[in-house]
Amino acid sequence: MEHQDLQAALAKSQQELERAQQQIAELEALLAELPGIFERKFSQRLEPILERQRLLSADNERLQQGSQREEPLVLPLQPAQPRMGSGVRALWPQNQDPSVAA
Repeated sequence: MEHQDLQAALAKSQQELERAQQQIAELEALLAELPGIFERKFSQRLEPILERQRLLSADNERLQQGSQREEPLVLPLQPAQPRMGSGVRALWPQNQDPSVAA
């Protein structure tokens, strides 16, 4: 009976060893894939940042070219607004100094 118990224990140990070796092989395969996974994830996150940088660089270049024109940028003139002082003086009598109140 002892011999059968030893053989059963040996068979069980061999199965556990095979499962452990299989698990080790799976973990090693996963470890081998990790650099590629991280590289793809990094590239996915980096792509929109690089696109944004490209657009900002193009905008910057366009703005610099615009500021280096030989002719200055001319803005349209707005009509002058009447000043408050001219309307107030018209209310005072002609010969009276507005600083002297009656």
